[in-house]
Amino acid sequence: MESPTGNVVRPPRHRAAQRSHAVARWVGLAAVAVLASAGGLSYGLARHFQGNVDTQNIDWLKEQAAAPRPDAARSPADPQDAAAGKDLNILVLGSDWRGGDNDTVTKDQALQGNAQRSDTAMVMHVAANRKRIDVVSIARDTMVALPSCQLDKKGAVRTVASSYAMFNEAFARGWDTAQAAGWDESKSFGAAAACTWQTVRDLTGIRLDDYVVVDFAGFDAMVDALGGVAVCVPQDVDDPQASHLELTAGWQTLQGKTAISWARTRHGIADGSDTARIGRQQALVGSLANTFFAQSYVTDTPKMLKFVDAVTRSLHTSSDLGSLSFMTGLGFSLRNLDTAAITFRTVPWGADPYDENRVVWQAAAAAALWDKIAHDKPLGDITTPKKSGTGATTSTAPSATPTPKRTGGAGATGGKRLVTGMEGTPLSAADLPTTKAQCDAALKAAGVG
Repeated sequence: MESPTGNVVRPPRHRAAQRSHAVARWVGLAAVAVLASAGGLSYGLARHFQGNVDTQNIDWLKEQAAAPRPDAARSPADPQDAAAGKDLNILVLGSDWRGGDNDTVTKDQALQGNAQRSDTAMVMHVAANRKRIDVVSIARDTMVALPSCQLDKKGAVRTVASSYAMFNEAFARGWDTAQAAGWDESKSFGAAAACTWQTVRDLTGIRLDDYVVVDFAGFDAMVDALGGVAVCVPQDVDDPQASHLELTAGWQTLQGKTAISWARTRHGIADGSDTARIGRQQALVGSLANTFFAQSYVTDTPKMLKFVDAVTRSLHTSSDLGSLSFMTGLGFSLRNLDTAAITFRTVPWGADPYDENRVVWQAAAAAALWDKIAHDKPLGDITTPKKSGTGATTSTAPSATPTPKRTGGAGATGGKRLVTGMEGTPLSAADLPTTKAQCDAALKAAGVG
């Protein structure tokens, strides 16, 4: 893909394996796995949870993958994991749709109507050995080439291509084209995901295996089922544009609707950019993982059932992730995963030379990242540059707000970090404070308060 001046911003394709087959909010899979390992789901419960998930079969997209690359050495198959010994790439999308139950959360459907875009987009790579999960975020404001997306198996319904458009437009075009064709909401979600799938595949060359879409109402229910999510807020926040969000710096337990506002807020924190917000969203997902593991679900079956019910209700998925047996097997195989091995990155980006409010990928660095994903290799220290308050991209310019210091190993913060989204450094769930004392120490080390 070329910019209007011919600057190449799309990394080259990689040869990818062709195969059929999260973790949605991968925490949900772990929850289902714990249920299974704690004694198994009854047939009636299994059918109930299976019926919660809105599933669309887009396996025909997997048949369009590039030629297979040589198979890596495979470990013996775990009979409980249908994809044992194989790495997985799962497209995780957060929808900003206000329809259905979502307007009870955002209360602004009148402003947006029935339209929707992907407010969040991540590729979650699950290593073949199930010892590592790498989550790579794609900024919604990235300028890319959008293909003419095939929305059905026969190719009878397609979207319009564009040479230079925002990344999240792919989701919108899939949805709008499906709605115009008279498809119902469930099938239209599948079309929106299918267009984003094809866009990611064309931009990166990696093989995708499954997708999951989570909406506002589903995320709200999921967080509430956990009893809230504990986060370390890096600074005072007052954002009337994010449902009038007001938070004080420090240790906070956020309930569902407040957690959504925290995930959405841009104004009054860091530099107000979408790329900084991505960093905070990654930290929120990491905190969800930490919150889940900190609670004794195995010994509190009613709470576990409530959580799994909420998780499955929140999902619009491809066929494999819509299968309870597939989710249970994958979740069980991840049961011993260390939170330090759940890492988050953003595709390396630079400012769009034609619009400082948009970004383009740094071609060489992005290609290196996707090559590691394609070959199931740890990502290492592939970082995203900081962005100044004026929108310029630089490795040395100061940010609009102080960037918290990162400490390592032992020390006052125990190696824990504050996350404003401006850090530009890799993040793992284990980096995040899990107690008030750790949060207070991190705030003090950063000179906050």
